[in-house]
Amino acid sequence: MPQNPELHIWFQPVNGEALAVRSRDHETLEAAVAALDEALRQGRTLRFALTGPDDAENGFALVDFTKVVAVRVWPEPMKGADGQYL
Repeated sequence: MPQNPELHIWFQPVNGEALAVRSRDHETLEAAVAALDEALRQGRTLRFALTGPDDAENGFALVDFTKVVAVRVWPEPMKGADGQYL
């Protein structure tokens, strides 16, 4: 069974500082963009399993999309990468 790609996701809340997470919750970049776009339009809360540089348990984040004004997602750390903005 292939492992989902590690995606880097950045959230800009209405107030406060941005949150950046790494997650393997989506099978593809396109699936992540579709799910995040739908959550933004519907104002839903999504749960993201967090990944880190090691294989240790890293927890999860709950993101309330009624409080998010921008999302950026990209597939891997790339210097100067623009990613996909929603």
